[in-house]
Amino acid sequence: MIEVRDGLNSPRLQGGREEGEVSQSPFPDKYHMRNTRVLRVSKAQISEVPMEVLEAAQQELVNIVSLDGNTLREMPKDLHLLAEQLTQLILTKNQISFVPTNISQYSKLTDLNLSGNLLCDLPMELGGLRLLRNLDISHNRFRQLPRCIYELESLESLSAHDNQIRAIDASDSGFGGMRELHSLDLGNNDIQIVPPIMGQMRNLRSLELCGNPFRQPRHQILSMGTEAVLSYLRTRIPI
Repeated sequence: MIEVRDGLNSPRLQGGREEGEVSQSPFPDKYHMRNTRVLRVSKAQISEVPMEVLEAAQQELVNIVSLDGNTLREMPKDLHLLAEQLTQLILTKNQISFVPTNISQYSKLTDLNLSGNLLCDLPMELGGLRLLRNLDISHNRFRQLPRCIYELESLESLSAHDNQIRAIDASDSGFGGMRELHSLDLGNNDIQIVPPIMGQMRNLRSLELCGNPFRQPRHQILSMGTEAVLSYLRTRIPI
C-alpha cells in the first residue's frame, strides 16, 4: 500500500526528491514538533520561516520557538500564527533591527531572548506582556533602556549588558517600581552614575554593573556582591 502524505512530510518534496531521499530542509517536521512542542532551527543561515512551517507549528501546539544563530532581519512575518500559544521566543544572534508592535499579541510569553541583534529601541506595546518574566536584550545597540521595560509587571530578570546604555532610572517610574525584579545585568555599558536610590531595591538578588565608566561604587565594592553594593548605595542617599 502506498502511503499518502502531504505538506511538510511529503515523500516527494520540492526539487523532485523521491521517498527515501534525505530532506535538506533545516526545519523540523510536524511529528517532531508534535512530540516536543518546539520549533528549533539553530545556525542554519535561514533568513525567513515559511508560512507552512508556522502553520504546522500552530496545529501541533508548539509553544517554544528558537531561531538562534541565523540571518533573520525581522521577526518571521507569519509568527503571529503562534501568538496565542508561545511561552518562549528565542531570536538570539540574528540581524533583527526592530520588534513589531504586534508583540503585544504574544500574551503568554514568559521568556523573550533578543540578544545579539541590531536593536536600539523596543515598541511601547512590549510593555503589555503581563506574564513576561525573563527578558534578554544584551549585545545590541541600546543607548537607553526603552520605557516599555518598566511596564513589565512580572519581570524577574533583565539582561541588558554589552550595549551603550548611559543612565539608570531607579525612580518609582523606573526600576524602583519593578517589585518582581530579582536579577539585573547592566555590565559593559556607558553608565556614568549609579543613583544612590538604587540601594532601596532590596528585592534585587543579583546586580551586575562591572565594565562601566562610573567612579562610585568602586570595583572593590562591586566585587563584594549585590548586597554590599546596595548597602553602599543606601549610605549615599542624601538625608
